[in-house]
Amino acid sequence: MAQACQRRDWSAHSIVCKPVQQNFHKLEDNKSPFETKNVDVKDERDCPLGVTKEKALGADKIMFSDLRSLQLSKTMEIKGAVTEFKHPSDFYVQLYSSEVLECMNQLSASLKETYANKVHEEDYIPVKGEVCVAKYTVDQTWNRVLIQDVDVLQKKAQVLYIDYGNEEVIPVNSIHQLNRNIDLFPPCAIKCFVANVIPAEGSWSNDCITTIKSLLMEQFCCVKIVDIFSEEVVTFAVDVMLTSSGKLLDHVLIEMGYGLKPKGQNSKKQSADSSDLEDVGKMTAENKIVVDRSDLIPKVLTLNVGDEFCGVVAHIQTPEDFFCQQLQSGHKLAELQASLSKYCGQVSPRSDFYPTIGDVCCAQFSEDGQWYRASVLAYASEESVLIGYVDYGNFEILSLTRLCPITPKLLELPMQAIKCVLAGVKPSLGIWTPEAICLMKNIVQNKMMTVKVVDKLENSSLVELIDRSVTPHISVTRVLIDTGFAVGNKGVVADKPGDVKETDVPLGVEAKVSPLEWTWVELAVDETVDVVVCMMYSPGEFYCHVLKEDALKKLSDLNKLLADYCQQKLPNDFKAEIGQPCCAFFVGDGNWYRALVKEILPTGNIKVRFVDYGNTEEVAADELQMIPSEFLELPFQGVQCWLAVTQPRNRHWTKEAIARFQACVAGKKLQARVVEISENGVGTELTDLSTSYPRIIDDVLIDEHLTLKASSPHKDLANNIPVNKHDLQIDAPGLQAISSAEQWRTIELPVNKTVQASVLEIVNPNLFYALPNEVAEQEKLCVLTAELLEYCNAQKSRSAYRPKIGDACCAKYTKDDFWYRAVVLGTSDADVKVLYADYGNIETLPLCRVQPIPASHLQLPFQIIKCSFEGLMELNGSCSQLMIELLKNFMLDQNVMLSVKGVIKNVHIVLVEKCSENGTVNIADKLVMYGLAKNITSKNQSALNKEKMNRVNCCCTELQKQVEKHEQILLFLLNNPTNQNKFIEMKKLLKS
Repeated sequence: MAQACQRRDWSAHSIVCKPVQQNFHKLEDNKSPFETKNVDVKDERDCPLGVTKEKALGADKIMFSDLRSLQLSKTMEIKGAVTEFKHPSDFYVQLYSSEVLECMNQLSASLKETYANKVHEEDYIPVKGEVCVAKYTVDQTWNRVLIQDVDVLQKKAQVLYIDYGNEEVIPVNSIHQLNRNIDLFPPCAIKCFVANVIPAEGSWSNDCITTIKSLLMEQFCCVKIVDIFSEEVVTFAVDVMLTSSGKLLDHVLIEMGYGLKPKGQNSKKQSADSSDLEDVGKMTAENKIVVDRSDLIPKVLTLNVGDEFCGVVAHIQTPEDFFCQQLQSGHKLAELQASLSKYCGQVSPRSDFYPTIGDVCCAQFSEDGQWYRASVLAYASEESVLIGYVDYGNFEILSLTRLCPITPKLLELPMQAIKCVLAGVKPSLGIWTPEAICLMKNIVQNKMMTVKVVDKLENSSLVELIDRSVTPHISVTRVLIDTGFAVGNKGVVADKPGDVKETDVPLGVEAKVSPLEWTWVELAVDETVDVVVCMMYSPGEFYCHVLKEDALKKLSDLNKLLADYCQQKLPNDFKAEIGQPCCAFFVGDGNWYRALVKEILPTGNIKVRFVDYGNTEEVAADELQMIPSEFLELPFQGVQCWLAVTQPRNRHWTKEAIARFQACVAGKKLQARVVEISENGVGTELTDLSTSYPRIIDDVLIDEHLTLKASSPHKDLANNIPVNKHDLQIDAPGLQAISSAEQWRTIELPVNKTVQASVLEIVNPNLFYALPNEVAEQEKLCVLTAELLEYCNAQKSRSAYRPKIGDACCAKYTKDDFWYRAVVLGTSDADVKVLYADYGNIETLPLCRVQPIPASHLQLPFQIIKCSFEGLMELNGSCSQLMIELLKNFMLDQNVMLSVKGVIKNVHIVLVEKCSENGTVNIADKLVMYGLAKNITSKNQSALNKEKMNRVNCCCTELQKQVEKHEQILLFLLNNPTNQNKFIEMKKLLKS
């Protein structure tokens, strides 16, 4: 009764009851927060209050009171991470210090060593208050537990993981007695409740728990101990400082309307917020906003199966996730927008408005500055939220300063956005491609559609969309199926998500085993390497080994170790999944090799690709084994390639072309220049240096009329199919084999279009980055930002990631701590210079603020563009530092006019002009005028010809002719190294 009394109004009882604190002493300056010696419990007084003395129950049992005590006292400030959160009056903080980390490491090692092969003692029954050892069911690691209750009949026990704070009911036979040889460290997590605040509604609401949990769970924070209560587990009343905002958690709870100050409390530190209590639940009187949240629940449009209405599609995520509006409500929606603008224009901005997740409020849309009704979906940070516009369906992340409370009157009109799923279709590739979504948008954009409800799902309506403005009528479902983006789906009821029970995981322990990770050999565009072809199907598909850094020796050593491992015939429970790495048996030589599962056949056999050689084989299920992670450390060696400068004469490679190509490359060391990189691998130019003169393999095939010269590198690649994770790992080893520099693409501007843009970074005249002043796709960028925030924050293990120049990555912007897409401009041992690819900012970050970016987040093109000067050639074939400095003076961080003359491999060939006091200045002409470059455009070619005509009378005319002849001969040799009649042609050139 005394404990319950204390907890109900702890601030009063902290004065009256004076809780006993005999085990909590003031920490001396140089002492660890742990006691430095074991305590032998000889007397009841040595036990912390509330822990029963259990020594008599068993001489070998270790009770909670036997553990060393934490030396924590009032006013002490500590740092830690919240590892378990039930509500603001019940959560656990794991202490953060070198001593605690050392303790955790020692405990983990000791428990693993002691209990790895230990058999349970059948007659052992734990008792309440005993400290034991048990495996955590999620990750199967050994941890210390406090027995809270034992059900002898059911043979189960309620336990508390004392170093993390989470609880579990587990079988008694999975609990082991704590060995006395293991050091009796204090619990590493302390039980806490927030001081100076009580629930506003008598108990903490679900909204409150969800919101505060998202701010605290697994986050580091500063905790100040206000008081200490001796219960079964010692509990601490604490002030929690949120590190990112510097605010106290009790203040935030009060400001958000979840909590109140205890009655009669006169704490000085909260006196400054006395006005908050008066404002809790209150809004401006003139607008008559009331406290009762039931008045602020928006109405929902009710639809029934069979309903049909004329409407518009307001927002599309995918064909299975879009929003419609009824046209008949259009005038009401317009009146609502006018009322919202008037109301929000009169309401003073409030810095203390913290809406609850699920609340509806007024939100100021970032694109047009207008106010709309919105629902709060999640807190992105303490100062920003993810909101969804309830009348339109789109969403974005907004600062809290762009929100204001809403009135019941503004909620009279039901929410106009109707969440829909298109009936009768499912994606043909398993996911909706950007092309499918774009096609649907083109069909429904700015059109009145007939919407028919064919079924009701859990949170949405299954509908048919038909455009009846044309004859014959257009069905969106039929168009998606006919174009191959979708297949028919007769089942109209979608899968409904089941209830998922969240399991609490101790800090630092992952909830599930991490998937295997692997890489491919890294190459880059324009890199030249020595290779040998290890597998050949055609000039359009062959596989190479890169001959550098003893790679083949390392592969040979790995194959021997892999063979030894697989021949041990260990228990094998491997279940093949597409895209999964494994060990596979190759019948050709009876050895085991690394492979990726490519296809599971109806017969039960599996098609695999041997990743170090490129061949694809069919194997039986028992010819596969699970591969240990250590065998994946060496990058996969078989790089998928094609000849970039040639293509088949018809649609397919002829037998003659394949045979000739094989004769040119078989068993030879070749030089490969990387021309292009795509989802299908690496486009190369192969040169044979073993002959008397270099032979370019492409030219051999073309000269012998076996193939044609490709107009542009490998245009026949299926670029309209999105690449998911498995595609990258199976069908595109070349893409994994290089840096991510070639995985990303920018927007492409139309040829002959002139735009204003800001020049962001200049590498050389052939590559500089710019950002057009008109940035599109704002809505998609907001969605992407929210997805990146969720993805990057979910990455628990931050392995050492060292991006390369030109790589795409996720970067955490210092001004708002949000994650954005970025391009790496430079690297050092500790820092990386990045360009934010959708916004143009540039900054240097520590390596801990960059992460690898998944391919799914590269599908939306970057908003920056890559540019190259049209027709500008550097003197002597190289770019001088002076030229780069002049370019920076002319263009960097300045607005220029870019006229697009062409787009080659996602690089815009541009004419750059800049406005000055004397008119428009052509930047390329400036460089030519200064003698730093020459212009080779057709426009200037005539001027050069005229200049040659004027030099006829020069005394060096004859010498000039000789030089020109030799230039022609050199060009001829370079362009025709394999031409058999080259000497005859050279004689003709000399005689001319």
